[in-house]
Amino acid sequence: MNKQIRIAVAAAAALCLVIAAAAAGYYWLSSADEDAGALIGPAAGYDYQNFTYDKGLDANGHWTGVTALDYVTLPGDFAAIPLRKADVEPSEADIQSQWDSLLEANRVQQPVTGRAAEDGDIANIDYAGRVDGVAFTGGTAEGYDLTLGSGSFVDDFEEQIVGHQIGETFDVTVTFPDDYGDSTDEAGNVVTLSGKEAVFTVTLNSLAVSVLPEATDAWVEQNFGESNDLHTVAQVDQYFYDSLYDQNLTNAVVDYLTARSEVSSVPPSLIDYQVCSQLSYYQSYAAMFGYESLDEFLSGFLGYDDADALLKATGQDILTSCEQLLIFQAVAESLSLEPTDADLEVYAAYAESMGEGYVHLLALQDRVLATLRDSAQVS
Repeated sequence: MNKQIRIAVAAAAALCLVIAAAAAGYYWLSSADEDAGALIGPAAGYDYQNFTYDKGLDANGHWTGVTALDYVTLPGDFAAIPLRKADVEPSEADIQSQWDSLLEANRVQQPVTGRAAEDGDIANIDYAGRVDGVAFTGGTAEGYDLTLGSGSFVDDFEEQIVGHQIGETFDVTVTFPDDYGDSTDEAGNVVTLSGKEAVFTVTLNSLAVSVLPEATDAWVEQNFGESNDLHTVAQVDQYFYDSLYDQNLTNAVVDYLTARSEVSSVPPSLIDYQVCSQLSYYQSYAAMFGYESLDEFLSGFLGYDDADALLKATGQDILTSCEQLLIFQAVAESLSLEPTDADLEVYAAYAESMGEGYVHLLALQDRVLATLRDSAQVS
């Protein structure tokens, strides 16, 4: 199996696409507004049902009709952002955290013999359950790996495996919770499980324990030599260092730029984009999960009373994202930046479904970040 090292840090893209539509009444908003959610207005003012990702974007990835430098005052040193080395370099603890995550993700099962099952073991079992002598759907399996003590099964099931030897067949008796759903028998008849006692005939096939691998050159070569061209512990250390440094540098550049830029106001088209993007995103999930309306999904799944409550709660985040998009375009305008062919190729697969404007927007964000990172003064 081709294994990949996964860095437990956020992706390097700092793009924050949200949504927006100042709908009927076109108004201007500033991040200084205390109640951004209220100023953004109700969801009914936004045509999110017809949202597309290239809405309001021109072929260059700029916001149509918007000159960002009319709204943004960039810091004087934005083209050579000064950063402290201590704020960018990853610590030994940061690198060790990456190792911990990597080893945890690559745990291996070590067979156990010569003793009875214990809490924490991975028990490979066959089981067949019956309620009132009737077998039911979902109550039978072969070769199932169950971690004892995980609480994966009905209460008292796992506890009754503890103490048994490999090769034993025995009965486990449990009682389903009162709110447990119904099942069916072989003929499709309903079998009530709620509050019922069930007897499972269990065979303990084998036992194993989950252990962390040891980080050695041989282990790195075996797992990441071909897939990642990493062959030694030292190379993985460097990989983690470089990845974390890269992410820290990106975050520091974005933080410096956004904290020191002044945004006088946000064009309605950006607000429209960000709001519609957010509502459209949740609308797609509402449809996927069979909810009749967006409000029903938000209430039942996310805990918001309705879409208006969502916008009120996330209003400041929406405005902050709009400001960041403006700031990035302002940098592109100031430095006459355009995405390279290589930048565009990264997102080419999105062109058909999301539009060329969206592809150029993403690629332009990457070009701005790359330029600011390369010119940053780290000392």
